[in-house]
This record gives sequence, structure tokens and C-alpha cells, in this order.
Amino acid sequence: MKLTVLGNNGPYPAAGSACSGYLLQSGKANVLIDCGNGVLANMQKIIRIDQLDAVILTHLHSDHVSDMFVLKYAIQLRRKRGLYDGLMKVYAPAEPAEEYGRFDVEDAFGLEAITAEKQLVIGDMRFSFRQMKHPYTDYAVSAECAGKRFVYSGDTSWTDELVSFAKGADLLMLDAGFLEKDRPEDAPHMSAAQCGTAAAMAGAKRLLLTHIWPDYDPMDLVDEAAPRFANVEAAAILKEYQV
Repeated sequence: MKLTVLGNNGPYPAAGSACSGYLLQSGKANVLIDCGNGVLANMQKIIRIDQLDAVILTHLHSDHVSDMFVLKYAIQLRRKRGLYDGLMKVYAPAEPAEEYGRFDVEDAFGLEAITAEKQLVIGDMRFSFRQMKHPYTDYAVSAECAGKRFVYSGDTSWTDELVSFAKGADLLMLDAGFLEKDRPEDAPHMSAAQCGTAAAMAGAKRLLLTHIWPDYDPMDLVDEAAPRFANVEAAAILKEYQV
């Protein structure tokens, strides 16, 4: 599998940047995980919209879904012009219900709810999910293919569920929304230090830090995580990572 970062900021983008979005590719499928603002433009530097097999949304906060509403237009217009056949498969948490309902677009999306029990096979990739700890229902995503495993937390504060779900991941991508000095007690995101600890406890092979606050220098996050987990870097837009 190959992961390309399409956006790495949260909860809003820095100048010239984009919010959360990640293209996961195998030999047989292209899957977009999260679709924040700026993601659709970056994705089209790599694949066409009609080459995308499915979208998985970890949760329904705007910085992870806002480009879905222009992807909707793209699908609708391309269908009318005979340039797109069928519906885009979209998998998302069903809560909050009013947010989930915004993706029930019968002429654009084939919508299915994510649950902790759900298993998906898309091409040659097998996906599973685990609920995390966030104000909106969030599911971490695991993708397995050819004996390799990628795990992405979505947005979450510290939870032991993340460590158990991420056990042995070849590539682990985590929400590093804070430096430890800035993290409030009730923070909805982890610090880079916590990400390093989680990766070490999970026995992951590599760690990517994402959901980067726009005012942060990403290297400060790496420097904070590295004493806890050495094989760490900050997710960089349009950089490819082999799983």
C-alpha cells in the first residue's frame, strides 16, 4: 500500500495548505480517508475523481469533511454529462445524525454507516474500525493488504483503545493536535508526546504525526515525540509513504 498525504492541518489550514485527507492506494484500489478543505484539489494531482473507489470519513467535523460537498457537485455534474457511472461509496459514522444526513445524496453518494463491527473489503484492502475518544463519534481505521497494516486514529484524545487497535502497525498515523505544553486537560486531541508513547506501546514500526496546528513548526512536534518513539516524522502534503 502507498499513502499520500493530501492535507495535514487542523482545525483549519495554514496558507497554501489543506486539512485532513489521505489517499491510500494498493494495486487494485484507491481509497480517500477524510476529505477536508483543499483535499480534492490535491487528490486530482494524483488520480482523477472517476479513479477513486471509495471515501472513508473518520468523523464528521468540518475540517475532515468539507470537500465532500464539492465532491458531491463533481459526481452530480459528471453523471449528468455521462462522465461518471454509479455512485461514490462513502462510509462514515452515523452520528451526529443531522451531520450524517448531509451525505445522504441519492444522485452522488452511496452512503453506509461505520460501526466498530464493520469490515470492508475494497479491492485488495481489508478495513476495520475502532471507536476513539472525541466530541464527535470518531473511528480509527485499519487497512491491511499483502501482509502490511496501516492504522490512522482520526481525531482522538488519549485512549487505551488506540494502543490495542494499533498493535504491530507497519505505519501508524496519529492526531498530534498539541504540543504537550499547550494541551488542556480536556483536550479533544493528543499531544505529540502522547503520540510517541502510543506508538511505542503499540509496537508500531513507523509513526506519522498529522492534524498539525497551523501555527506550529512540524519539527517541534517531531522533536517532542522522538524521545518516546524514534522512527517518527510529520506528515507532509503530497509526500508518499510506503506501508
